[in-house]
Amino acid sequence: MTGTAYFAGGTLALVGVTLVRNDLPHPILMALISLGCMIIGAFLYLRVRLLTIRAYSILVAAGTVIIASSVYLVGPSNQAVNVATLLMFPMVGAFFSFSWATALCHMVFIEFCAATAFIAQGRPDSDVLILQGAMLGVGLAVGWLTRAAAASKKDSLTGLANRRWFDERLRDLIGDAKAGDPPMSIVFMDFDRFKQINDTIGHAEGDRVLMAAADAWTKIVPPGCLLARPGGDEFAMILPGYSANRAAEIADVMRESILHETTCSAGVAELRLDDSKAMLMARADVALYEAKSRGGNLTCQHGVVNTEGAEAIHAGLAAGEFEVYYQPIIDLRFGLVTGDEALIRWNDPTRGLVPPNDFIPLAEANGAIHALGAWILREACRGTAEYIKATGVPRRISVNASGHELKRLDYAQRVADVLAETGLDPSSLVIEVTESTFDADHPNVIAMLAELREQGIDIAIDDFGTGYSSLSRLHNIPANVLKIDRSFVSAIPEDGAEVPVLRSIVALAEALGLRIIAEGVETVHQAQVLADLGCSHAQGYHFGRPNPVQQANTKSWHVHAA
Repeated sequence: MTGTAYFAGGTLALVGVTLVRNDLPHPILMALISLGCMIIGAFLYLRVRLLTIRAYSILVAAGTVIIASSVYLVGPSNQAVNVATLLMFPMVGAFFSFSWATALCHMVFIEFCAATAFIAQGRPDSDVLILQGAMLGVGLAVGWLTRAAAASKKDSLTGLANRRWFDERLRDLIGDAKAGDPPMSIVFMDFDRFKQINDTIGHAEGDRVLMAAADAWTKIVPPGCLLARPGGDEFAMILPGYSANRAAEIADVMRESILHETTCSAGVAELRLDDSKAMLMARADVALYEAKSRGGNLTCQHGVVNTEGAEAIHAGLAAGEFEVYYQPIIDLRFGLVTGDEALIRWNDPTRGLVPPNDFIPLAEANGAIHALGAWILREACRGTAEYIKATGVPRRISVNASGHELKRLDYAQRVADVLAETGLDPSSLVIEVTESTFDADHPNVIAMLAELREQGIDIAIDDFGTGYSSLSRLHNIPANVLKIDRSFVSAIPEDGAEVPVLRSIVALAEALGLRIIAEGVETVHQAQVLADLGCSHAQGYHFGRPNPVQQANTKSWHVHAA
């Protein structure tokens, strides 16, 4: 939006300068200012995917100063009023994006700059008041409409509660339930073959099915309970005063009510005393995932395998027992470290160092994976941003995302928030997904990965060759990095014999324009074979073991491609 505003404003100003060149006192300077705005706008639009609030505020203020200066340079002519109308861009941007307090500060600054430019020219007070009043009215209208839209609590398609209303109501009811100790449950529901409906019959039919389900379920939901559509084909329900068993019975009735349309899966979780909102939702999500993985058209309750395990993980996060370890990724062409894979380690005070293979599957089963994933993403991004700032050397960080995380509709926004918080450029982040751990045909997963790519974040298919590894999946998943599983690397013979499978994978990746990273490289010979095949990047114990500190480029691993 900022890039478009700068480019559009610069273009309009340049056209104006060209048309009235002979009537302007400083036409060349005005043209240069216009071209400068166009260049800034094009750079922002093409190269910058995410602006922090501070950076955006600076750009809005800078735009205000540029336009006000241009008004003054035009001189006391009618063209000055035309140029001043461009102040609508920063005014609208401020009220659209900032809080009321920040937007009003920008408004005062814009009005001050405009008034100063006009008064310096000796313009009539009427010109100043009319323009100032118009800008003020437009800004306030945009601000009010923007906040009215954000505050809306109803889904536009079905008329049910939206995610905002659901989250607010759930937070309030959890507080009430813990204060009075009555039971409370939530239900997550998801159509089993909704993508197939959209793809084969059309989105109009998909919308009709959603509205039909909403209409049928509204008649079934008990009084005092809330039915919501957070997005896509996902529905959610809060049932205060209901145990998990009673909630599951209602979910079964709701599923049966739409069997003439399609089938639906449901996951149920009952509130526990130590549950936060995130933990309760995570357990319902796990239950839904379990129902889907068992074939669908089923209701599953909470799905927690080990409640103590979930509590221990959350307690460990709160106590700072988890650490991020970095394993370097090497560019085989130059022998230099270009990035790292972020790996999580748990230093449990009673059990010592707990292997990831012990607690990651447990976290996925009990819902704690959302908290773990959010923690390592934030810490890895913060550590990498600090490394880049301290060294001035570009660095990528690869972070694994579980299938549970990718099915959350707000996952991409959460990643964007972490990048804005830590100051890491999106191009420095790689999200790794493993084929065998998520449903690549789920529309939310594909849409989420596509949204991450639009932000400028790289997507890597991890452990390639161990999952489905079909061409159709490679075509559907919006990935640009392919990680070759370590099993193929360890199978490289020491006698230099042919490696046809590896050669085929590398050729396939090159044909699809994917960057290649080979995992599990442990010997010089393996690195040399990979380089000869055309594999550009690698990681493994030969280059460095996972370490709490990121490895600097103090050593070079030279290989010579054939």
